[in-house]
Amino acid sequence: MTRRGRWLIAAMLGGLGWLAAACSVAPSPRPLLVAAAVSLADPLQEVAGAEPPSPRAGPSVQFHFASSGALQQQILQGAPVDVFLSAGKRQLDALESAGRLLPGSRRELFSNELVLVVPSRSSRRTLSFEGLAQPELRSIAIGDPSVPAGDYARQVLASMGLSAVVAPKLVPLGSVRAVAQAVAEGHVDAGFVYRTDAQAVEGLRITAVALAGSHDPIRYAGAVLKTSRDPAAAEAYLRSLAESAARKPFRRHGFRVPGPSSQP
Repeated sequence: MTRRGRWLIAAMLGGLGWLAAACSVAPSPRPLLVAAAVSLADPLQEVAGAEPPSPRAGPSVQFHFASSGALQQQILQGAPVDVFLSAGKRQLDALESAGRLLPGSRRELFSNELVLVVPSRSSRRTLSFEGLAQPELRSIAIGDPSVPAGDYARQVLASMGLSAVVAPKLVPLGSVRAVAQAVAEGHVDAGFVYRTDAQAVEGLRITAVALAGSHDPIRYAGAVLKTSRDPAAAEAYLRSLAESAARKPFRRHGFRVPGPSSQP
C-alpha cells in the first residue's frame, strides 16, 4: 500500500472516531420556558446568570417577559410554557380554574409596592394621589386592564374617590415597564408603577406610595403548567426561587420576600 493510501485510511478512521465521540454526547435538555411578569425581568435574569448552566445542573432557563394578563392569554392559547410567574392573583386563578396548573405547584414568592412617579427632570417636586385631580396635570400613564399594576392603581383611585375625575387623563399601556418608560421619557406627566420599576428605570422620581389598604396585596406567585415537558425540573426551578441565594437579588431590586414556606 502506498504512503498516500495509508494516510487516507488513517484520516477516515480518525473521522469515524470523532463522529462516534460526538454521537455519544447526550443532547442537552430543552430549556425550561419561564413566562414571567416583566417587572421580574431584572432579578430573574440576574439569578439565572449567577451560575452558568451545566449538564448536571438540569435544564437551562429561557424567559419570556410580558404583562401577566398577556401571558395568561398566551398560555390559554397553547404557548408551551413550563413555569408561569405572575404579578397578580387573578391571572393564576383563571389558569387554575381552566385546569392549566399542575396541582400543588402554586407558590407565593415576593411582594411589592405601588408608587406614583413623575419624570425626575420635571419641575414638579411633589405630587400626591389627590393631586392627580389638578387641571394642569393632563396625562397619567397606567397599566391597561390586563396589567396587574393597572388593577392596583384603579383600586387606589376608587378608594380615594378619584376614578371619575382622573379617568379622562389616563393613558393605558401594555405593561408596567412601558408605563415607567413613558414617564421617564416625559411622554406623560405621571404614572403608576411598582417600587421595583421606579428603582430599575432611570429618570423617575417617586412622589407618593399607595397605602396597603387602598388596594389588594401585591403578591407575586408562580406555578408549573400541567403541560410542562419536564414538570420535575419546573417544580425544582420554582422552589429554587425561594432559596436564600435567589432571594438576595430580589431584595436588592426592591422586592419584599416572605418566609420560605409561604403559600397563597
